[in-house]
Amino acid sequence: MTAAPSFKQKINEKEIRRADAMKIRYEDIHVELGFNLRASLDLLEGEALEAANEDDESLFRHIMAGGQYPALEVRPRADGGVWLVDGHRRYAAIGRADAEGAPLRDKYGELMIRIDAFDGNDSDRTLRILSSNKNRQLHPLEKAFGYQRLARFGWDNPRIAEADHVSPQWVGKMLMLAGANSDVHRLVFAGKASASVAADAVRQHGEQAGAFLSGELEKASAGGKKKVTAGSIKGKFYPRKAVTTYVERIGTFVSALPDADRQAIASSETDFPVTVSARALRELLAAHSDISAASAPTTPTAGA
Repeated sequence: MTAAPSFKQKINEKEIRRADAMKIRYEDIHVELGFNLRASLDLLEGEALEAANEDDESLFRHIMAGGQYPALEVRPRADGGVWLVDGHRRYAAIGRADAEGAPLRDKYGELMIRIDAFDGNDSDRTLRILSSNKNRQLHPLEKAFGYQRLARFGWDNPRIAEADHVSPQWVGKMLMLAGANSDVHRLVFAGKASASVAADAVRQHGEQAGAFLSGELEKASAGGKKKVTAGSIKGKFYPRKAVTTYVERIGTFVSALPDADRQAIASSETDFPVTVSARALRELLAAHSDISAASAPTTPTAGA
Protein backbone atom coordinates (compact mmCIF):
# COMPACT_ATOMS: atom_id res chain seq x y z
CA MET A 1 0.00 0.00 0.00
CA THR A 2 1.45 3.38 -1.03
CA ALA A 3 1.97 5.76 1.89
CA ALA A 4 0.11 9.07 1.70
CA PRO A 5 2.43 11.87 0.61
CA SER A 6 3.04 14.90 2.83
CA PHE A 7 2.37 18.55 2.04
CA LYS A 8 6.12 19.20 2.25
CA GLN A 9 6.72 16.59 -0.44
CA LYS A 10 4.09 18.13 -2.73
CA ILE A 11 5.58 21.60 -2.20
CA ASN A 12 9.05 20.29 -3.03
CA GLU A 13 7.68 18.67 -6.18
CA LYS A 14 6.08 22.06 -7.02
CA GLU A 15 2.63 20.51 -7.24
CA ILE A 16 1.66 22.93 -4.47
CA ARG A 17 3.02 26.47 -4.66
CA ARG A 18 3.74 28.47 -1.54
CA ALA A 19 4.33 32.18 -1.16
CA ASP A 20 2.21 33.91 1.46
CA ALA A 21 -0.09 30.88 1.38
CA MET A 22 -0.28 27.44 -0.18
CA LYS A 23 -1.95 27.34 -3.58
CA ILE A 24 -2.78 24.59 -6.01
CA ARG A 25 -4.34 24.37 -9.45
CA TYR A 26 -8.10 23.99 -9.36
CA GLU A 27 -7.97 20.84 -11.48
CA ASP A 28 -5.62 19.22 -8.94
CA ILE A 29 -8.28 19.39 -6.23
CA HIS A 30 -10.29 16.18 -6.13
CA VAL A 31 -13.68 15.50 -4.54
CA GLU A 32 -13.86 12.18 -2.75
CA LEU A 33 -17.00 10.30 -3.77
CA GLY A 34 -19.37 9.85 -0.83
CA PHE A 35 -17.30 11.95 1.59
CA ASN A 36 -19.34 15.14 1.69
CA LEU A 37 -22.43 14.88 3.90
CA ARG A 38 -24.53 17.32 1.91
CA ALA A 39 -27.44 15.73 0.10
CA SER A 40 -28.09 16.22 -3.58
CA LEU A 41 -30.40 19.13 -4.33
CA ASP A 42 -32.56 16.61 -6.17
CA LEU A 43 -33.69 15.31 -2.78
CA LEU A 44 -34.78 18.73 -1.47
CA GLU A 45 -38.15 20.35 -2.02
CA GLY A 46 -40.02 23.46 -1.01
CA GLU A 47 -38.40 25.91 1.41
CA ALA A 48 -35.33 23.73 1.94
CA LEU A 49 -34.60 23.65 -1.79
CA GLU A 50 -35.22 27.39 -2.18
CA ALA A 51 -32.89 28.21 0.72
CA ALA A 52 -30.14 25.93 -0.62
CA ASN A 53 -30.39 27.42 -4.11
CA GLU A 54 -30.36 30.97 -2.75
CA ASP A 55 -27.27 30.28 -0.64
CA ASP A 56 -25.42 28.68 -3.54
CA GLU A 57 -26.41 31.49 -5.90
CA SER A 58 -25.30 34.13 -3.38
CA LEU A 59 -21.89 32.48 -3.00
CA PHE A 60 -21.53 32.23 -6.79
CA ARG A 61 -22.35 35.92 -7.27
CA HIS A 62 -19.90 36.86 -4.52
CA ILE A 63 -17.07 35.01 -6.27
CA MET A 64 -18.09 36.38 -9.69
CA ALA A 65 -17.79 39.89 -8.24
CA GLY A 66 -14.25 39.21 -7.03
CA GLY A 67 -15.20 38.63 -3.41
CA GLN A 68 -12.82 36.90 -1.05
CA TYR A 69 -13.50 33.49 0.44
CA PRO A 70 -11.71 31.22 2.95
CA ALA A 71 -9.08 28.80 1.75
CA LEU A 72 -10.20 25.27 1.00
CA GLU A 73 -9.07 22.63 3.48
CA VAL A 74 -7.40 19.67 1.79
CA ARG A 75 -5.29 16.61 2.45
CA PRO A 76 -2.61 15.04 0.23
CA ARG A 77 -3.69 12.54 -2.42
CA ALA A 78 -1.32 9.68 -3.24
CA ASP A 79 -2.32 9.63 -6.91
CA GLY A 80 -1.61 13.32 -7.41
CA GLY A 81 -3.17 16.52 -6.23
CA VAL A 82 -5.17 16.79 -3.03
CA TRP A 83 -8.48 15.56 -1.61
CA LEU A 84 -11.00 18.24 -0.64
CA VAL A 85 -11.94 18.06 3.06
CA ASP A 86 -13.85 21.29 3.67
CA GLY A 87 -15.20 23.82 1.20
CA HIS A 88 -17.30 21.78 -1.23
CA ARG A 89 -19.73 24.64 -1.89
CA ARG A 90 -16.85 27.07 -2.47
CA TYR A 91 -15.17 24.56 -4.79
CA ALA A 92 -18.33 24.21 -6.88
CA ALA A 93 -18.96 27.97 -6.97
CA ILE A 94 -15.36 28.67 -8.05
CA GLY A 95 -15.65 26.19 -10.91
CA ARG A 96 -18.96 27.67 -12.00
CA ALA A 97 -17.62 31.23 -11.83
CA ASP A 98 -14.58 30.24 -13.88
CA ALA A 99 -16.82 28.65 -16.51
CA GLU A 100 -18.90 31.86 -16.61
CA GLY A 101 -15.82 33.95 -17.37
CA ALA A 102 -14.93 35.43 -14.00
CA PRO A 103 -11.34 36.81 -14.00
CA LEU A 104 -9.98 34.24 -11.59
CA ARG A 105 -7.01 32.92 -13.59
CA ASP A 106 -3.48 34.26 -13.27
CA LYS A 107 -1.30 35.65 -16.08
CA TYR A 108 -0.29 32.11 -17.02
CA GLY A 109 -3.93 31.12 -17.51
CA GLU A 110 -4.01 28.91 -14.42
CA LEU A 111 -6.72 28.90 -11.79
CA MET A 112 -4.76 28.79 -8.52
CA ILE A 113 -6.71 28.16 -5.32
CA ARG A 114 -5.60 28.96 -1.79
CA ILE A 115 -5.56 25.89 0.40
CA ASP A 116 -4.99 25.04 4.06
CA ALA A 117 -3.55 21.74 5.22
CA PHE A 118 -5.93 19.47 7.09
CA ASP A 119 -4.26 17.24 9.63
CA GLY A 120 -6.35 14.37 10.96
CA ASN A 121 -7.78 10.94 10.31
CA ASP A 122 -11.08 9.82 8.80
CA SER A 123 -13.14 10.55 11.93
CA ASP A 124 -11.47 13.98 12.28
CA ARG A 125 -12.44 14.77 8.70
CA THR A 126 -16.07 13.84 9.39
CA LEU A 127 -16.09 16.07 12.47
CA ARG A 128 -14.72 18.89 10.32
CA ILE A 129 -17.72 18.66 8.02
CA LEU A 130 -20.13 18.59 10.98
CA SER A 131 -18.62 21.72 12.53
CA SER A 132 -17.57 23.88 9.58
CA ASN A 133 -20.88 24.83 7.95
CA LYS A 134 -21.16 28.37 9.29
CA ASN A 135 -23.16 29.81 6.39
CA ARG A 136 -25.49 27.09 5.15
CA GLN A 137 -26.04 24.73 8.04
CA LEU A 138 -26.22 21.02 7.45
CA HIS A 139 -29.71 19.58 7.30
CA PRO A 140 -30.52 17.48 10.43
CA LEU A 141 -30.57 14.35 8.27
CA GLU A 142 -27.19 15.25 6.78
CA LYS A 143 -25.88 15.51 10.33
CA ALA A 144 -27.48 12.14 11.08
CA PHE A 145 -25.40 10.62 8.28
CA GLY A 146 -22.33 12.20 9.87
CA TYR A 147 -23.18 10.63 13.23
CA GLN A 148 -23.65 7.31 11.47
CA ARG A 149 -20.20 7.57 9.91
CA LEU A 150 -18.63 8.33 13.28
CA ALA A 151 -20.48 5.39 14.83
CA ARG A 152 -18.97 3.14 12.17
CA PHE A 153 -15.56 4.42 13.25
CA GLY A 154 -16.35 3.03 16.70
CA TRP A 155 -17.54 6.22 18.40
CA ASP A 156 -20.29 5.77 21.01
CA ASN A 157 -23.23 8.15 21.39
CA PRO A 158 -21.80 10.21 24.30
CA ARG A 159 -18.57 10.85 22.38
CA ILE A 160 -20.44 11.93 19.25
CA ALA A 161 -22.74 14.11 21.35
CA GLU A 162 -19.86 15.85 23.08
CA ALA A 163 -18.12 16.52 19.77
CA ASP A 164 -21.21 18.11 18.19
CA HIS A 165 -22.58 19.72 21.37
CA VAL A 166 -25.87 17.82 21.46
CA SER A 167 -27.32 15.23 23.84
CA PRO A 168 -26.55 11.49 23.57
CA GLN A 169 -30.31 10.92 23.30
CA TRP A 170 -30.47 13.15 20.23
CA VAL A 171 -27.55 11.30 18.67
CA GLY A 172 -29.34 7.98 19.26
CA LYS A 173 -32.48 9.36 17.67
CA MET A 174 -30.61 10.62 14.62
CA LEU A 175 -28.74 7.33 14.22
CA MET A 176 -32.10 5.60 14.05
CA LEU A 177 -33.19 8.06 11.37
CA ALA A 178 -29.93 7.62 9.42
CA GLY A 179 -30.64 3.89 9.18
CA ALA A 180 -34.21 4.37 7.93
CA ASN A 181 -35.34 3.50 4.42
CA SER A 182 -34.96 5.97 1.57
CA ASP A 183 -38.68 6.78 1.48
CA VAL A 184 -38.36 8.22 4.99
CA HIS A 185 -35.24 10.18 4.01
CA ARG A 186 -37.02 11.67 1.01
CA LEU A 187 -39.94 12.87 3.17
CA VAL A 188 -37.52 14.51 5.60
CA PHE A 189 -35.39 16.16 2.89
CA ALA A 190 -38.57 17.37 1.21
CA GLY A 191 -39.68 19.06 4.43
CA LYS A 192 -42.76 16.85 4.71
CA ALA A 193 -41.71 15.61 8.16
CA SER A 194 -39.14 16.84 10.66
CA ALA A 195 -36.14 14.71 11.55
CA SER A 196 -37.51 14.22 15.06
CA VAL A 197 -40.98 13.14 13.94
CA ALA A 198 -39.51 10.80 11.32
CA ALA A 199 -37.16 9.23 13.87
CA ASP A 200 -40.09 8.58 16.21
CA ALA A 201 -41.98 6.96 13.33
CA VAL A 202 -38.99 4.70 12.57
CA ARG A 203 -38.78 3.67 16.20
CA GLN A 204 -42.48 2.80 16.34
CA HIS A 205 -43.08 1.42 12.84
CA GLY A 206 -39.71 0.19 11.60
CA GLU A 207 -39.78 -0.76 7.91
CA GLN A 208 -43.31 0.65 7.61
CA ALA A 209 -42.32 4.12 8.82
CA GLY A 210 -42.38 5.57 5.30
CA ALA A 211 -45.88 4.25 4.63
CA PHE A 212 -47.04 5.50 8.03
CA LEU A 213 -45.64 9.00 7.46
CA SER A 214 -47.11 9.13 3.94
CA GLY A 215 -50.52 8.26 5.37
CA GLU A 216 -50.19 10.91 8.05
CA LEU A 217 -49.12 13.42 5.38
CA GLU A 218 -52.33 12.74 3.46
CA LYS A 219 -54.35 13.40 6.62
CA ALA A 220 -52.40 16.58 7.35
CA SER A 221 -52.81 17.78 3.74
CA ALA A 222 -56.56 17.22 3.98
CA GLY A 223 -56.53 19.54 6.98
CA GLY A 224 -54.62 22.23 5.10
CA LYS A 225 -51.17 21.44 6.52
CA LYS A 226 -48.00 21.02 4.46
CA LYS A 227 -46.13 18.60 6.71
CA VAL A 228 -46.54 15.88 9.30
CA THR A 229 -46.01 17.13 12.85
CA ALA A 230 -46.10 15.46 16.24
CA GLY A 231 -49.31 17.36 16.88
CA SER A 232 -51.00 16.17 13.69
CA ILE A 233 -50.13 12.55 14.59
CA LYS A 234 -50.90 12.60 18.30
CA GLY A 235 -53.58 15.25 18.34
CA LYS A 236 -53.76 17.74 21.17
CA PHE A 237 -51.91 17.52 24.47
CA TYR A 238 -53.86 18.02 27.69
CA PRO A 239 -52.16 18.71 31.04
CA ARG A 240 -52.68 16.01 33.67
CA LYS A 241 -54.49 18.38 36.03
CA ALA A 242 -56.94 19.45 33.31
CA VAL A 243 -57.65 15.82 32.38
CA THR A 244 -58.22 14.86 36.04
CA THR A 245 -60.69 17.73 36.52
CA TYR A 246 -62.43 16.82 33.26
CA VAL A 247 -62.89 13.19 34.33
CA GLU A 248 -64.22 14.28 37.74
CA ARG A 249 -66.79 16.60 36.17
CA ILE A 250 -67.92 13.96 33.70
CA GLY A 251 -68.33 11.62 36.66
CA THR A 252 -70.41 14.24 38.48
CA PHE A 253 -72.65 14.63 35.44
CA VAL A 254 -73.18 10.89 35.03
CA SER A 255 -73.93 10.50 38.74
CA ALA A 256 -76.62 13.16 38.45
CA LEU A 257 -78.55 11.05 35.93
CA PRO A 258 -81.29 8.85 37.43
CA ASP A 259 -80.48 5.12 37.33
CA ALA A 260 -83.47 4.43 35.10
CA ASP A 261 -82.31 7.00 32.56
CA ARG A 262 -78.76 5.62 32.51
CA GLN A 263 -80.06 2.07 31.96
CA ALA A 264 -82.42 3.21 29.22
CA ILE A 265 -79.66 5.09 27.41
CA ALA A 266 -77.29 2.13 27.64
CA SER A 267 -79.81 -0.45 26.43
CA SER A 268 -81.39 1.49 23.56
CA GLU A 269 -80.12 2.80 20.22
CA THR A 270 -83.12 5.07 19.63
CA ASP A 271 -83.20 8.78 20.33
CA PHE A 272 -85.43 10.02 23.16
CA PRO A 273 -85.42 13.02 25.53
CA VAL A 274 -83.79 12.79 28.95
CA THR A 275 -84.28 15.27 31.79
CA VAL A 276 -81.00 16.64 33.11
CA SER A 277 -80.60 19.12 35.95
CA ALA A 278 -79.17 22.52 35.06
CA ARG A 279 -76.48 22.06 37.72
CA ALA A 280 -75.25 18.78 36.18
CA LEU A 281 -75.32 20.32 32.72
CA ARG A 282 -73.27 23.29 33.96
CA GLU A 283 -70.64 20.85 35.23
CA LEU A 284 -70.50 19.21 31.80
CA LEU A 285 -70.22 22.54 29.98
CA ALA A 286 -67.54 23.74 32.41
CA ALA A 287 -65.55 20.54 31.83
CA HIS A 288 -65.70 21.05 28.06
CA SER A 289 -64.68 24.71 28.37
CA ASP A 290 -61.72 24.01 30.66
CA ILE A 291 -60.30 21.12 28.65
CA SER A 292 -60.56 23.14 25.43
CA ALA A 293 -58.72 26.07 27.00
CA ALA A 294 -55.99 23.79 28.35
CA SER A 295 -55.24 22.06 25.04
CA ALA A 296 -52.01 22.80 23.21
CA PRO A 297 -50.24 21.17 20.27
CA THR A 298 -47.40 18.79 21.06
CA THR A 299 -44.00 19.89 19.74
CA PRO A 300 -40.73 18.01 19.95
CA THR A 301 -37.87 19.43 22.00
CA ALA A 302 -35.00 20.46 19.71
CA GLY A 303 -31.86 18.55 20.33
CA ALA A 304 -33.52 16.33 22.91
